[in-house]
Amino acid sequence: MKKLLLSLMLAGLITAGCSVNNGNVIIKVNNEPITQAEFDATFDDWVGNSIFASNKDALKDEKNNILYGIFKDKVVNELIYSTLLKQEIQKRNITVSKEDYDKEIERLISILGSKNELNNILRNKGISPSEFKKLTMNELKIRKLADSISKTTVTAEEVEKYYNTRKANFSFPEKVEASHILILANPKEFTEEIKKNNPNISDEELKQQVQAKMDERKAKAEKILKEVQANPRNFAQIAKTKSDDRTSAKNGGALGFFSKKEMVKPFSDAAFSLPINQISNLVQSQFGYHIILVTDRMEAGAYPFEKVKNEIEQTIRTTKQMGVINNLLSSLKNDAVIEFVDKEYEPSALQKMIDNKEINEEE
Repeated sequence: MKKLLLSLMLAGLITAGCSVNNGNVIIKVNNEPITQAEFDATFDDWVGNSIFASNKDALKDEKNNILYGIFKDKVVNELIYSTLLKQEIQKRNITVSKEDYDKEIERLISILGSKNELNNILRNKGISPSEFKKLTMNELKIRKLADSISKTTVTAEEVEKYYNTRKANFSFPEKVEASHILILANPKEFTEEIKKNNPNISDEELKQQVQAKMDERKAKAEKILKEVQANPRNFAQIAKTKSDDRTSAKNGGALGFFSKKEMVKPFSDAAFSLPINQISNLVQSQFGYHIILVTDRMEAGAYPFEKVKNEIEQTIRTTKQMGVINNLLSSLKNDAVIEFVDKEYEPSALQKMIDNKEINEEE
C-alpha cells in the first residue's frame, strides 16, 4: 500500500541540486551551468541514502576508489538529466496549478484513508511538508510533460492483471497503532560526550559517569510515567511537551500503524503485547526509555482489489510515464551541447576511475 509514493522518484529528477546555485561551474548543459556546490549537495544526498551513509567522508576522500567513481558518475548523469528536464518543461511552458495540487492530495488521501496516514508516511520517510509539496508539484509537471508527448492510458484489464499476478505485494502482517513518549538515554553517546570533555578520564570514572547519566534519564522517565498513569487522557499533551522524539511529539506521540519489523525489538515486543488503550511500563531500547500507548490493532491480511485498484492504476501509469521520460531524456542528451568545464567530470575520466586504472597504473 505504501508503494504509492514511489512515483515521487520521478520528481527527484528535477530537484537534484536545484537549491544550491553558487560555486565553481563544472559542467554546462546547453550553456546552463552546473556548479561544484550542486554536485556536492547531490552527492551527499545520494551517499546519505545509501548503505555507505556512515562512511560518506571516507568515500569522498578516496579519489581512486571504485565506489566513489560509481557514485560520482551517477550524480553527474542525474544533474545533467535534471537540467535537461527543467529546460524541456520550461520550453513547453508546463505549469501546475493549485487546483492540480489539491486534487493530487485528495487522491492520495482517498487511497490511504486519511490525511493523518499520509502525514505518518511522510514522517516515517523523513519528508517535510514543504519538501513533499515541492516533490508533488514536480511530479505533476513531469506527468504533464509525459502526457504532452504520448497520452498515457491504463485499462481496467491491466489493473486487474497487475493485482492478480502480484497479490503477495498487497498482503500485510499484523500491525498495531501506537503512540510513545521517549526520554533519550544512549550509553554510547554519553561515553563519547564524556570522553570528549575529559580525554584523560579513567575507565572506572567513565563507567560511573555514564551510569549516573543513565540513572538520571531513567528517573526522569519514571516521573513522566507516573504523570501519564495518573492522567491517561493527557498522554498526547504530555508527549507534546516532554517527549525527546520531537517528530512524533508534534502529533501527541503518534507513530501510526507499524509491523513488528518496523521498530526495534524491545519496542515491538512491548507494543505487540499490550492491550488496546493500555499504557506500558518503561521500555528500554538503544534509544532510551519509552512509554507506549497502543491505540488500535490490525490483523494480518491482504488489501482487497477495490481498495488498491486506484493505487495500482497510478503505479502502472507512472511506469509508462517513466518510460516516456527516459526516452525523452536520451533524445535530449543526444541533441544537447554538454561542456565539461572541469575535465575531472568528463565521462572518460569517470570511467577511468570506475575501472580503477589509475591505481593499476601506479602498481
